Amino acid sequence: MSELQTVRHELEKEIAVQGHSLSSFSRISGVNRGVLSATLNSSTPRPISINQLDQMNTALGKPEGWLYELFIEECFFSEEKPNWRRIRSLIVRCVELQRDDLVKRTLYLLLEDPSYTDNVFHLAENLTQQEEPLANVLYRYVIKYERNSHSERLAISHYRIFQSSIGNNIENNLKAALTFAPFRILVPAPLQLDALLKLANIYYSLQDWEHTKKMADELYLLSSKLYKERLQTKKADKEAPLFTSERPLILYYGQSFLLKCAAYEEEEQFDEAQVCVDLFADLKWFEDDHSENPYYVERFKFYAMLHTLNLNLLRGKENVLKKYLQILEKHPQEVLPSAVVILKAANQYGYNIDHFISRYENIIYPADILAYLTKESSAKYNYKDITIGISRYVNVYYQLAIYHCDRQIYDERLEKILYALESTIEKYNRGRIMDCLNLFKKLRKLTGSL
Repeated sequence: MSELQTVRHELEKEIAVQGHSLSSFSRISGVNRGVLSATLNSSTPRPISINQLDQMNTALGKPEGWLYELFIEECFFSEEKPNWRRIRSLIVRCVELQRDDLVKRTLYLLLEDPSYTDNVFHLAENLTQQEEPLANVLYRYVIKYERNSHSERLAISHYRIFQSSIGNNIENNLKAALTFAPFRILVPAPLQLDALLKLANIYYSLQDWEHTKKMADELYLLSSKLYKERLQTKKADKEAPLFTSERPLILYYGQSFLLKCAAYEEEEQFDEAQVCVDLFADLKWFEDDHSENPYYVERFKFYAMLHTLNLNLLRGKENVLKKYLQILEKHPQEVLPSAVVILKAANQYGYNIDHFISRYENIIYPADILAYLTKESSAKYNYKDITIGISRYVNVYYQLAIYHCDRQIYDERLEKILYALESTIEKYNRGRIMDCLNLFKKLRKLTGSL
């Protein structure tokens, strides 16, 4: 008995059990009587479509997906070569039902013929446009069975999985980055812009300054190249190709210098950081018809002002602190990144910043770090990965602990700081445990002297 006959016999049996004739079942199912006859009564049965099977399932009162397992077998063993249109409809329906087991079974049976790889890839891209997570199952199929290691669809598949894998755990993000990074140069330019920015943010959250700068350099080169191509197209009076990156081109260009500036700040290479600041401080020359271009010109000008204050503060110029705090009153969304710098400078030069810590205690100690960062990241002005915010909280608590230790303060405030530091590292970035251990050594010395 063939698999096709098994599906047919299951339907025939259930129709008979429920007392339907072909005519009555045609009426309640909406399937044409002639189609039913050709499907159920013919010696060479007509293949059933997934839509027809769903109609019959509904009419028989069966759950969605009934007989799908047998239907999958029918698609592959009733004909010499599987019909992609049937397979495609089947996969789409299984995705709608969130039956990843059936999707995987279908793809497994499809693997014997690599000619379907392109079909699967394009279906995955369509599902991605619909923000369907199960598209990753299809991308993994492409990755596993793509024969050309330098193909664009292989690189895009790696990128889609990388993109969807990025979450709030910094170490898991690194694993995703290491898997994808070798393929970044093979994805189309608009996706490559997004990929490089995401990679740079991951390395930044890990405090890997060398890789942050490397990704920033690549981001600069690519955005500059695309900008020149756009100007040449405009000069030749040609229609510019459709640009499908997540953000305006100016964002990637400016971020390349902003990220590099931030990395140099952390490395205490202040002259190099100032050079980067000067390169994104005034981007009015950047020609772009994108409606958000003027907005980003102003945002980068604002960030240049903040980073200039950072550099002055980190060089020991305490007189800029008053101006800095006045700016934060108007822009509280910048308190978290600024707190890292202010605390670091205070610890290095002995500034008293108790008033700053008290003023922004609600931001420094939010009830829920993730909830606060999620809220902030949704704002237009804050195009940063949440993991960067998590990394900043770790840095803030670490510097706060040092700030209180240096002042010989061991009370409930320090206990609160240490608890916040430990829990944040445990949840999101276990790679910073060594920092905790070094801090605890310092604390033992403090408590031993009290």
